[in-house]
Amino acid sequence: MIIKKILNNNVIVTENDAGREIIAMGRGIAFNKKRGEQVPQAEIERIYVLSNKNMMEKFKQLLLSLSTDYLQVSSEIIDYAEKILDGKLNDSIYISLTDHIHMAVHRIRNGIVIKNMVLTEVKNFYEKEFQIGRYAVNLINERFEVQMPDDEIGFIALHLIDAQMSDNQPNVNKMIHLMQELINVVRMACQIEFDRESLQYYRFITHLKFFAKRVFSGEQSTNEVEDEMQLMIKKKYAKASDCANKIAALVEKKYNYKVSADEKFYLTIHIAKVISK
Repeated sequence: MIIKKILNNNVIVTENDAGREIIAMGRGIAFNKKRGEQVPQAEIERIYVLSNKNMMEKFKQLLLSLSTDYLQVSSEIIDYAEKILDGKLNDSIYISLTDHIHMAVHRIRNGIVIKNMVLTEVKNFYEKEFQIGRYAVNLINERFEVQMPDDEIGFIALHLIDAQMSDNQPNVNKMIHLMQELINVVRMACQIEFDRESLQYYRFITHLKFFAKRVFSGEQSTNEVEDEMQLMIKKKYAKASDCANKIAALVEKKYNYKVSADEKFYLTIHIAKVISK
């Protein structure tokens, strides 16, 4: 590969066979080399192809200002995350997570700890992402010889949650806040405490995630439930139906989102199952 630009001794800007600009990383691949010189393919350990030019420029600027070690750790975490989550994360994660790790290590080394105000919610609502965040913190602690607090598990998990969303989807902090509001509605209306380890609670939280996305994106549920079925469920699960109506009223008033009859139907079913547990 021909060097187009050297970002540091271990990272260069080059092109792939299709003529697309890429970033290549390898230990010492640019040492004592200049622009226009050839780098053997065997020396390249990893290639980054970001989805658009603007993102690629931001990525290059970031790599100019920090050690390759941060990108290496970030890449390992992303690989692990994509395996656990069984899906490809948004390319922006290479920028946001690498930069976060760099800044977090710098903060910890200087004795600066930032409190994560949504740590409990992230742990409860996004179990897989929190698990990955714990893996990430353990890896960072080992590689950079620091001791990060659990707050960082939550911060890394938030980056992973954001990286699973498209550009037109809502900010995860807004979703978490709304989900907590809705859970409190059910807790207060039904006078219960949830069994957070139960399958019913997991299904309820999963439903709330998608419901929160629809609220902030303005989408409506496309399923059409027959009127007779809606009336039957409303009658059978009166307390759950009352909770669903309270949720609908809150969301319409505070977020200007009209909750459809279908939405209320599915909320009622999930609430009924979780409060019966």
